[in-house]
Amino acid sequence: MKIVHVYKDFDPPIRGGMERHIALMCRFQRQWADVEALVCSRSHRTQAVERDGTRVTEVAEWGRFQSAPFSPSFPWHLRRAQADVLVVHVPNPTAELGWLLARPNGVLVVRYHSDIVRQAAAMRLYRPFQMHFLRQAAMIVPTSAPYLDTSETLAPLKDRCRVLPLGILPEMFEHPDENLVSACRQRYGGTFVLFSGMHRYYKGLPYLIRAAKMVNAPVVIAGDGPERGACEALARELGVSVAFPGALSDADLSAHLNACTVVAFPSVERSEAFGISIMEAHACGKPVVATRLGTGVEFINQDGKTGLNVAPRDAGALAEALNRLLADAPMRESMGHYARARIYNEFHAEKVARQEFELYQEAQACSSNSI
Repeated sequence: MKIVHVYKDFDPPIRGGMERHIALMCRFQRQWADVEALVCSRSHRTQAVERDGTRVTEVAEWGRFQSAPFSPSFPWHLRRAQADVLVVHVPNPTAELGWLLARPNGVLVVRYHSDIVRQAAAMRLYRPFQMHFLRQAAMIVPTSAPYLDTSETLAPLKDRCRVLPLGILPEMFEHPDENLVSACRQRYGGTFVLFSGMHRYYKGLPYLIRAAKMVNAPVVIAGDGPERGACEALARELGVSVAFPGALSDADLSAHLNACTVVAFPSVERSEAFGISIMEAHACGKPVVATRLGTGVEFINQDGKTGLNVAPRDAGALAEALNRLLADAPMRESMGHYARARIYNEFHAEKVARQEFELYQEAQACSSNSI
């Protein structure tokens, strides 16, 4: 079987939750199939490169509009991919429209990561094309049952949906550099609250900054992104002492997660469909305070078992939950132990890759039977 994963970007060079998931699926599915990836290049150049053993075709683009690449040659590359199974990761208007134009060979499987949330005006025009594309899929694979149940887009397509979560490599966090862990604790204090991720509009970081005044420990907001400058300005305006260490390498991320006491995940929009950062915290045995969004966040962070979930956009509730965990070491230890075991048992990337591969086989068999 030849599988081609299609998205906007790949990890490396772009670090992110979806990009990392796609890279891991490619890595492990190479055990059972011929696997490639097709993405955009963030430049005017088209090139084929190898990323961690996976052949990745990076197609030239002329820029991005509302995060969607404008790549006139993308449909042509889709058509010549000659895949048995084409896995299109969405939201991804470039690939969705490209598929409708090219009608490439192979079974179409849609890995459904999120609804399109922010671009409401554009969606009024785009929605008919998106729904037409989704109806062509042999199978749609959302990442959690709660997201499927609350998605207006997927509601009329439930009969072709099969739920499968995302996965991570928990062993990446097993043996942190102890010198880096000690340096984190010296820098921030023996007890601190950590957020790590892209600084995007839906991450709810202003609420964590407002909560920091009420939290009984230092707050560290790691990562980078378009909202970082505004977040730092808000902290200065409020007179809140929040550390912004910037983007972290894999080694530094592991050290920060192993050094911290509690992880905060204050997202505020359905764009936060799953929560890979939560799984990384759980892999380190750390409980998480997250928000109730009606998405996969509550599926990953089980309230009362792996952490606490509070209402979004409520700095007081966020601070109260963080303080509750900061004050209760036995609760933190119990939640962390359960959370780590759950990651290894249910969300290891190789296990997820195999389950996803078996869904491709099922979709291929169903498509053959319907001919």
